[in-house]
Amino acid sequence: MENSIWNGQLLIASDIAKEYTLEKKVRKASGDKGLRCPDSDCQEPILRYCHGEVKDAYFAHLSNARCDYAKFDKINIQIVRKIKKILYEHFKENGYKVQLEVKIIDHHYTHLLFELPDGKTIAVEIGTQQLSKNRMDNINEKYKSKGIAVKWIVICDTKKIVQENHTYFLKRYLLNESKNKDLLVISRDGLEIAQYKSDPNRYEYNGTLFESENYENSYRECSPLTSLTFEDNELSLKGFIQRYNTWLNKKQKAFNKKIAKLEEEKQRYIKLKQLQAQKKSNDSHEQKNHDIKAHHITPTMVPYKSDNIIIQSKDYTISSQPDMSYEQRRLEILPFIDQQETQALDSL
Repeated sequence: MENSIWNGQLLIASDIAKEYTLEKKVRKASGDKGLRCPDSDCQEPILRYCHGEVKDAYFAHLSNARCDYAKFDKINIQIVRKIKKILYEHFKENGYKVQLEVKIIDHHYTHLLFELPDGKTIAVEIGTQQLSKNRMDNINEKYKSKGIAVKWIVICDTKKIVQENHTYFLKRYLLNESKNKDLLVISRDGLEIAQYKSDPNRYEYNGTLFESENYENSYRECSPLTSLTFEDNELSLKGFIQRYNTWLNKKQKAFNKKIAKLEEEKQRYIKLKQLQAQKKSNDSHEQKNHDIKAHHITPTMVPYKSDNIIIQSKDYTISSQPDMSYEQRRLEILPFIDQQETQALDSL
């Protein structure tokens, strides 16, 4: 436990350890059973102060009393206690009004409580992969019922690229349902902060979903803890939102450029197919004309002049001389008019 009450004043264990004279007084008060649990509902409120070479300074109940603060302290693993203190020191040194382990909702102690210059109160909770969905939902609902804004910080590897659909639930929840749909991750040594924010846009063209090789599905920055601050009453890396919006605009422009290129290629393809179809039509027309010319015989008028006209058949032979009269020729050719197998030629 971080807090204790002594003579009506709030004591913070990590602050006591910084000053020998103060720690000496608190140790005497602890021996005199003068330290009290800050939880008003605690049935065994006497606390003791502990500080050694292995563990950092902390308070503990003198007896195992039924107490919300004691239960809270029990479920807070060592890494959470460590990070909580690091964050507390960071914000306190930067002039923020911050409190450790404050009971503002029923049966729960807020890890860090901030009172911003405009009077707004923001609770900060620290979570790990072990935090269950049910407990997280329970805590969020309690803050919501009190009208208190809450921000989660996750203890994890800050170097890791987080994929929204391939991570544990606490991270995925924050990327989808937190106020800014962003995720803050602090390294296990408390030296670095990574911030992630998903791209809400869907890059689709003609029913095909595009994924960029140059742009991830979420934007990520990793900076030293000193970059963590409040901007527009939101816990964030300094300037993160502005850089995120710049990245988002660049990604959208890159997508638009890709689509414009695809449209250009599509129009070139359509034009090429049209030219090919036109050429095929022209070739077919030329071939048709060629075939007509190759099979068509043009009639030619050839003057015919002969001194003798000879008509032959298997039964008759007729010789027509130029000096024969019309009547003579008629009588000579008349027998052959009804014979369809023999061609009759007249010199006239």
